[in-house]
Order: sequence, then C-alpha cells, then structure tokens
Amino acid sequence: MSARIDEIISRLTTRQKIGQLLILGWQGETDEDNVTVSEHARLLVEDFEVGGVVLLGRNIGAPEQTARTMNELQERSKIPVFIIADQEGGMVARLRAPAYVVFPSNMALGATGDPEYAYKAARATAEQLLATGINFDFAPCVDVNNNPLNPIIGTRSYGDNPEIVSRFAQAAIRGFHDGGVPTSVKHFPGHGDTSVDSHLALPVVDFPMERLEAMELVPFLAAIEAGVASIMTTHIIFPALDPELPATMSPRILTGLLREKMGWQGLIVTDCLEMDGVAVKWGTAKAALAALKAGADCPLICHTLSRQQEAHALISAAVESGELPMERVDQSVRRVLELKERFGLLEPAKLADPAKTASVAGAPEYRALALEIARKAVTVIKNERGILPARVEPGSKVLVVSTHRALPDLTEAIRRIHPNTDSLAVDTSTPAIEPGSDVRLIIAATCPNEPWTAGTDQEGQARMVKQLNSLGLPLVVLAIREPYDIRRFPEVETYLCSFGYREESLQAAAEVILGVTQPTGQLPVRLG
Repeated sequence: MSARIDEIISRLTTRQKIGQLLILGWQGETDEDNVTVSEHARLLVEDFEVGGVVLLGRNIGAPEQTARTMNELQERSKIPVFIIADQEGGMVARLRAPAYVVFPSNMALGATGDPEYAYKAARATAEQLLATGINFDFAPCVDVNNNPLNPIIGTRSYGDNPEIVSRFAQAAIRGFHDGGVPTSVKHFPGHGDTSVDSHLALPVVDFPMERLEAMELVPFLAAIEAGVASIMTTHIIFPALDPELPATMSPRILTGLLREKMGWQGLIVTDCLEMDGVAVKWGTAKAALAALKAGADCPLICHTLSRQQEAHALISAAVESGELPMERVDQSVRRVLELKERFGLLEPAKLADPAKTASVAGAPEYRALALEIARKAVTVIKNERGILPARVEPGSKVLVVSTHRALPDLTEAIRRIHPNTDSLAVDTSTPAIEPGSDVRLIIAATCPNEPWTAGTDQEGQARMVKQLNSLGLPLVVLAIREPYDIRRFPEVETYLCSFGYREESLQAAAEVILGVTQPTGQLPVRLG
C-alpha cells in the first residue's frame, strides 16, 4: 500500500471521500470558440470535489480553447481530477474531426486482421487526449457483437469472435497505457448480444453461465490480464447471474462474479445512471447507491445537476446511517487514488500546453495512420459479376445514391477520383429512380439505424437498393457502417463495407471501388 495514499485518505473529510467516488458531467451551451468552465462545472470540482468529470460533445470545442478549459478544471480541483472522454473512434468520438483525428471504428480495426493497428490507433488517441488536457478514456469497447440486430454496439466492437476481440482489446489497452492514458473496458459483463439499446430500455441477455463464460466474459478476462485500468458496467439483466437486478446494481455480478470469481480488484465504473435502462425503474440516485453497495466504485452521472445533487445526498445519508460503511467507501477511494497515482495524475496536476494542442490533435502522421487503417479495413463481401474494380471511362458518368446524410461526402470522395460523378438523395417522397442514359455505374450507400439520430428508413432504403438493382446497370452497394445491411437485399451481387463514414473511410472505399487500391479487409462478423 502507498503511504502517500494512506496520508491523503486520512485527511479527507467524509464529503471529500464521497466526492472522489463520483464521476459527473456538466451542462452548458458552448461553441467551438467558447468552451468554458460553466457554473455547473465549477460546482462539480469545487463543491462536490469530484474524483472525475466526463466530457460530452457539448464540452469540447477548438483544441486550444478546450485545453485551457481542462487546465482550469485542474487548477480549481484540490486533488487532480480524472478528465474523461469516450474517445473510442468510429461513431463514438467526443473529440471530433476535422480539428481532431478520429480513427476508424473498432470493427474497422478488426477487419484489418492486425491488432498492431489497434495499438497504434490507441496510442495516437491517447497522445491527442493528453495534449487536450484529457487524462482518461472510457475505451476500448470489448463487447462481442454477435447479434446483427444490436442497435448500440455494432462497429464499436472488434467483431463477433471473443478470441479476436480479446487480442485487439489487449493491443488497444497497451496503446492507451503506453500513451499515458488509463482505460475502461466496457460494457461488463457484455452488451454485444442485445437487440435493445440500454440508453432507452432495460435489455435482458438470457444465456446460461456456460455461454457467458465462453463468449461475453472472454474479452474482460483478457483485459484484466493486460492490466486494464478500470471496467465499466452495463445496465442489462443477466438472469443466469441475477434475475432481478441489472449488472450495474447487482452484488452477485460485481462482487460475486467480477471481484471474487474473476479476481478483479481494480476500479469499477458504472455506465451513466441517467440512462433509461436504470433511471426509469430505480431512479438515478437510488441506482448510484445500489451500485456502490454492489461493488462499484464510481457512479457515473453525465447530465443533470439536480440528479447529481440527489445522488450525493443519498450516498451521504447512507454513509452517515451506516447503510454504506465507511470501510466500503475507503476501499473505493483507495482504488481511485491508486489509479491516479499509477498514471502520474496525483499532485501536482499535469496541465496541457494550449499552444501545442492543435498541432498534436490534427497531426499529419495521425491522419496518415487513420487513412492507412481505413484502406486496410475496406472489405469486399460479394463481387459475383466482377464489377470491382470498376473501370469507368472518363466521359462516362457515375451516380452515387443514398438516403443517408453521408451522401455528399461519399460523392466528393468518388468525384476526386472520377470527376464525372453525380449524386441523388433518396427519401420516402422520391419517385422512381431514373439514372439517365449516360450513367455507367451506380454506387448505393446504405446504413443501419443509428443511435442518437432520427434513424434511417430501413424499408425505404431496401426499396431503393432493390429498384437500383432492377435497372440492369452495374451496381455497387457500399455499407458505410455495419456490414449487415445486405440481409434486407440478399440478391445484390456487388457489396462491400467501409465500417464507417468518416472522411478516411469514404476515401478508402472510393479507392477500392474505382481500382486505385486493392481490398484486403477481412469480414470480422458473420452476416447470418
């Protein structure tokens, strides 16, 4: 045990100890040039004296200004604070392009077949985070995505094979840690085989323990072996483990399984307790207390000050009454401080250099790495007519069609290679598609429904593809996120996947379609 940590704990008040357990987010409208420490944020670090703050997109703007804000948070904190982001890459990125380099998704990394790319992307991400004043990443996601209908994991997973997910996860953990940033694998004990988003409802994963040990738990054991910094819980009921309580609130799962059976004695962080998976039935404050009693160390409450205040008050009352013993509180405080000490985050706080932040965040070598990964990831799934690579004469027209908002970006990526390219945005009001007599190649981009958006009309998208397929023209269908879209139009003969629609992934897909590069990606999931 660290004498330094013993000394810190001995001088903390009960209120300060409870504060060290909390990871809270703050509200406050910001824009790219005006990211500041709001009154809400100030309360978190000066009144609650929290152990960590979590950033969402609303808290991050231009690199230099964001770094100044993170420095101010540290300067206001008596004990250096965890400043945390969900920077997974792919669709989950709080630091956003173009100011920051966002690496391709975990599923794209899985498609490369090379875990070394997971290491390189994680290390580069860690360096960007630290340059911005962010010292903790809630990543990587190690869920095994073996349910094609999963609405929330998808490309956040390395694939549907637990051994492959484990290898990539271990490489990513090494990359983050070598870059100086602690990690939190998620979502324990596994969110990969659900068809319900736990942000919106409470999923149930009803498999026997033997199946959980062979599938869901494998990457978490691998992460523990790799020295992961922390583990995040999920709001899912696993009847084989606990038929009544979701994992986040279950002593059987957090203490009985994770701590006692799997041997994890490090930090346990909950997923956000404002998610409907727990908030609707139990309420955020009661869920926070239940999580601590179950064996978690850090309740995560991302949004609402009144809920954060209520949780703090309820936990304080439980400590005062003995319902939550002080010994139990001290255990968790120690884990928080030990992790800060392990990564050099105790006094004095490490501050970012705002003058250097922008150049690190958008470093050319990171952009080159992101494009290299994207190129290695593009996977041709069907090429039954030999259309790929498409050889289109300069005077012939290419038409790019989609219902998705990425259509302009994909069109531009195609147009950079073949200037004679047009686009057609399709929606439910679009009449029969008539491409024109001069079109020699049609590229249709498809995407599943996406969290946090209005969603894609899946039936309308399938009708679009089927109609295009009936025209008799060469048709290439590009899945710009998960590769499962083809289940709705299996008759398509030319199909590939980019595993994302950020700039590098669309450029890589365009290069494969038009023969600039050769596809080398390996499908990391089964489509059936």
